Amino acid sequence: MSINQNILIPDGDSTWALSVIQCLSQVEGYNLFVLSSTKRTATKFSNCTFYYKFYEKTNDIDWIDIINSEIEKHAIAVVLPIAEREILFFIKNKEQISSLALISPLPNLKDFETAVDKRRLSDFAKIHNIPHPNSFYFTSEIDTQGVWSQIKFPILIKPLHLKGGDGIQKINSRDTFQKYLEKANNTLFIQEYIEGYDIDCSVLCLNGKILCHTIQKGSLKGDNNFAPQLAFDFFQNEEVLEVAKLTMSKLNWSGIAHLDMRYDTRANNFKLIEINARFWGSIEGSMFAGINFADHVIRLALNQDVSYKDAEVIHYMRLKGVVKSIKNNPLFILKRQYLLNNTQTKTFLKDPLPTLYKFREWLGRRF
Repeated sequence: MSINQNILIPDGDSTWALSVIQCLSQVEGYNLFVLSSTKRTATKFSNCTFYYKFYEKTNDIDWIDIINSEIEKHAIAVVLPIAEREILFFIKNKEQISSLALISPLPNLKDFETAVDKRRLSDFAKIHNIPHPNSFYFTSEIDTQGVWSQIKFPILIKPLHLKGGDGIQKINSRDTFQKYLEKANNTLFIQEYIEGYDIDCSVLCLNGKILCHTIQKGSLKGDNNFAPQLAFDFFQNEEVLEVAKLTMSKLNWSGIAHLDMRYDTRANNFKLIEINARFWGSIEGSMFAGINFADHVIRLALNQDVSYKDAEVIHYMRLKGVVKSIKNNPLFILKRQYLLNNTQTKTFLKDPLPTLYKFREWLGRRF
């Protein structure tokens, strides 16, 4: 690119915005303009951020006016929403956004709502023969009567509106579940627990076709069994890719997505668990594996030629994983080449302030 493209990230306060910004900083030719409805965020302190502006988000009409004003004021080329809430906003309001800027590829509203809703996705998977755990939804104890005979334990109780493993509870027996139901006062979504292991597929699609992807399997647990992993092995797996292709094709998906799957040791297949219709925590790992999704989605919006390739086979560790590994084995810090080439360490050294800010915020919450 001979002329820098101005890229607008409208939700700079989202969890994954910093990772996307740092991935884009590896590509010459982007000026990154960041908006936030929070005054102080990690992205504000990144040396990759060209411009940062706080706006209090009051309603959609005012937010559209703010977005359009920023587009016109700064000659924005592409608007790149990061999280599901902001992506949904642009799906609903894209016709109201200034035509001076392009919006990153997005799915249509119906398919987006199917992807992010656990109950709808479960029904969708059954209709289209997508491998998926047996799932049940009910609003009261009465609703369980007809499905008791179908439920095989252990099961997972999943909050309908939480992501990233938050709020998931594993129930091992019918008696324990019965006691849980006696105290429950809200709707429940449960899935049969699959014996096996988690595996993910990250994709960029256009009209249902996967243009590029990475497949990754966690190798270092987070704070609990359902928390995001801290390290990953990136590799190729045709069976995982086939499940992703079938899912994205039936959704006619455009844009990025991150598919959570699980290998079922009993059925000997890979099952779709849920879809994150947004950027994800291991996106920098995908970049280390040779697929810079943030760059690719912008180039796709600009209708530029992109040479999509297969991801490399690598191991990648997030910064929290590095800290955990050093804590468990202080000699780990001596693995200089690994730390610089396979972890977030190099990114931290180049752009330390956001992480230091997050650490300060963590200390403030803790003490």
